[in-house]
Amino acid sequence: MRYEVFETPEALGQGAADLFESLLLATLRERDRFRVALSGGSTPLHLYRALRGRELPWERVEWYWSDERTVGPDSKDSNYRLAHDELLAHLPASGRVERIPGEIDPHEAARRYAEVLPESIDLCYLGMGDDGHTASLFPGTEGLAATGRVTANFVPRLGTWRVSFTFEEINRAHNVQLLVTGQNKASVLAEVRAHAGKHPVERVKDPLWLLDREAASQLA
Repeated sequence: MRYEVFETPEALGQGAADLFESLLLATLRERDRFRVALSGGSTPLHLYRALRGRELPWERVEWYWSDERTVGPDSKDSNYRLAHDELLAHLPASGRVERIPGEIDPHEAARRYAEVLPESIDLCYLGMGDDGHTASLFPGTEGLAATGRVTANFVPRLGTWRVSFTFEEINRAHNVQLLVTGQNKASVLAEVRAHAGKHPVERVKDPLWLLDREAASQLA
């Protein structure tokens, strides 16, 4: 398990932004575009705020999302809206932005999104819930076994559909980073490190974990 620990969520955001910048510049020395998949949840906020003041070739960055709720882009629950309001709207320029159309039928949204994805993502961000889910691949859901690139996944305990990258798509990315904060994630992280085989997130191949001190408290 590869991981880095930061004292606070804010420090994690700065560290993640430093890694973003390094990967962006290294990738652009080889290719014309840097393709990023953003995640949901509150943890990326600190990354977004750390990134938006940096002078980078933003016009060469393409933005995608690893999952989305079944809501429109103006909803307060939209992963796209969070990224737009906290990052994209603050950038002096932007490359291609391809959001998941969460306002339409989730199966159709998954089909359409698979068609617009690039061959592979350069950097895929993920989070982790205290139940060990990542993206919108929750324990006990059919999406865990989905093949292809994007799936519509019904989450019974939430009573709602989600649209999500499959594990196949996540593991196709050149770099995967999991941003995790909070004491409530500590016991799950300890089980992941022990290869307990209990949690969906364990199916992500060799990610880099970026953790705050509380989340990492049981890894010693």
